[in-house]
Amino acid sequence: INTFIKPGLEDLCVSRTTFSWGIKVPFDPKHVVYVWLDALSNYITALGYGSKDDSACRHYWPADLHLVGKEIVRFHTIIWPILLMALDLPLPKQVFGHGWLLFDDDKMSKSKGNVI
Repeated sequence: INTFIKPGLEDLCVSRTTFSWGIKVPFDPKHVVYVWLDALSNYITALGYGSKDDSACRHYWPADLHLVGKEIVRFHTIIWPILLMALDLPLPKQVFGHGWLLFDDDKMSKSKGNVI
């Protein structure tokens, strides 16, 4: 994380044109929302953030702990906090990045079809 931050952070493009699946950007149909912007926002939108009844979000946010795989730590410790600060929302209290569960010396994943 320090190696990523040290040279300075650059602007993050929040849309993509290289694929067509995803949430379409209303003002430019050639663009879709960057998957990590959508995925990270689900932590709060699933709790009702931005809706008429945001009581669950106010009750459960901020998270005491974000438990994430090591390959996505950067998104949860840099991009997600930046988005939360832009929304004037509190940050998760702690983020813990863990290693992979292994099966026959290979990581377990849905794409490999070796999950429990």
